[in-house]
Amino acid sequence: MTYDVLKNINAGELFKITRPNGSIVFIEIDSFTPAPYVSDFTLNPKTHNFGYKLNWHNCYSFGNGVESNRVKDNFNQPFISPGVRVSTIFEDYKEENRTNGLIFSGIYNNISSVNELNQFVQAENITKDINPTYGSIQKLHTRDSDLIVLCEDKVLKIVANKNALYNADGNPELTASKDVLGQSIPYIGEFGISKNPESFASEAYRSYFTDKQRGVVLRLSKDGLTPISLHGMKDHFKDSLKNADKLIGSYDKKKDEYNLTTVILDQKETISFNENVKGWTSFKSFTPENAIACSGDYYTFNEGELYKHHDESADRNTFYGDFVSSSINVLLNDGPSHIKTFHTIDYEGSQSKITASTNTSIDTSYHNLTDKPGWYLENLKTDKEGGQINEFIEKEGKWFNYIKGINEDINTDTDFGSSNIQGAGVLLTTPLIDETDDLGVVTALDDLRLQVNSINTSMQVGDDLYYVKAANLTGNTDPAAIIKYDNTIKEILSTNFPNYTMHEIIVEQANYTLSSPELEQGDFIMFAKNKTINNSSMSGYYASLEFKNDSKKKAELFAVASEISESSK
Repeated sequence: MTYDVLKNINAGELFKITRPNGSIVFIEIDSFTPAPYVSDFTLNPKTHNFGYKLNWHNCYSFGNGVESNRVKDNFNQPFISPGVRVSTIFEDYKEENRTNGLIFSGIYNNISSVNELNQFVQAENITKDINPTYGSIQKLHTRDSDLIVLCEDKVLKIVANKNALYNADGNPELTASKDVLGQSIPYIGEFGISKNPESFASEAYRSYFTDKQRGVVLRLSKDGLTPISLHGMKDHFKDSLKNADKLIGSYDKKKDEYNLTTVILDQKETISFNENVKGWTSFKSFTPENAIACSGDYYTFNEGELYKHHDESADRNTFYGDFVSSSINVLLNDGPSHIKTFHTIDYEGSQSKITASTNTSIDTSYHNLTDKPGWYLENLKTDKEGGQINEFIEKEGKWFNYIKGINEDINTDTDFGSSNIQGAGVLLTTPLIDETDDLGVVTALDDLRLQVNSINTSMQVGDDLYYVKAANLTGNTDPAAIIKYDNTIKEILSTNFPNYTMHEIIVEQANYTLSSPELEQGDFIMFAKNKTINNSSMSGYYASLEFKNDSKKKAELFAVASEISESSK
């Protein structure tokens, strides 16, 4: 080749050729012979050894992808002719969001190596419209060979590769059909999934989801739609679902439970529905961001991290790294129309919580030499009063103890009919509150000596002291006038003299003022048993108990019982 150049060309350099269609070919220069006016250079004939670039002029696009216009998409294959095309203009062309319609592609068959999933041929019947009154489609789920469609206000079944013909009685009969999607059959019940597809979870033939608009939790099974929120939780879900920002549903195959997490602002709760008992069994201590069952195991997400549940090697009562005590509420209500006296509480289960005590002068049982985590009573009360149990002691395979009361001040709500408050008498003299020595120095006395006519035989050291000022004593004293003294009874004395016996109640002085002694002559003195010291039992129609467990080991609770006696009918 002879070419007019103004500068020298070196052998081995690439010669660039740009074709009219825009493609570029690079060819290596074999040799170059310079001359004053015309230079000669030789190109390597093996052009396939060097690079070439193609522009996009050999491709075309219809707005849904880019395709090659050559057979098998190879560079040197013949062109494909698009044939005759008719052009038209759509003046109202725009994106259309069909919220109640379905569209399906071609088939995929891995046996015959047919993959037409990317084909949506508009000339064929590839769409299926749902009644728009059902609202938008929120969730699709396959069950057997059918398609379950969950709309805002309705749940339907669309038969696949078959159709439904209805008898005179309204029952459908299935027939063979070439249609990919056949008849849509709505389930009985005016329920949908609202706009919370995240609440959906399925296991085998059963599916669970919520209908926020109607305040119910639903199960779809062979018997159709069932509002499972009616199993004792109707009012709870009516309130919680209405205000929920997010509803997260999942199924725990290990426990056969549908877990529903409700998110209301920063407040979260997880509650479980168990198929074995057909009811809501428990509020859970974990509130996941999402959850999934995989290969029989249950996983949840929290702050972007994955957690596996039911792992025997993990600490119990520990969720997402935070320890939370287990809690179980128990209601004792045998004979609900009778007022009962509850004397004891016992349970069958694992270790009770023990607080170590080495003071053998007051405790010689030696069961509490070391701390032990386990079950304990957080709350114990009836419809009339409260009680407590410090700890349980194991007896004959059960954990047992007597009920002790809770000291409560007298107020307008005090039930005097069930109270063990008793009268001690009227103060005969104003007790001395201080003494003056020979130098005139006034010193407050540590104790007050309260003189009364007699000593009630029920009165004991440690009892709580109450009083009513003389000015407030009436035939029907207002409970608001009854005042609790700050200190309990310290000592009870009866001193015999030749002509009389002096009875005194000794209490530690609580409030010392020179101007006005707290207790004066004429005040009426009362006392009540210290319920934290004495076994006092509880009265009421029913007893409510809250058990807690702070152990990180496996714990069990099988049964709870109480020794009771009938008080009245």
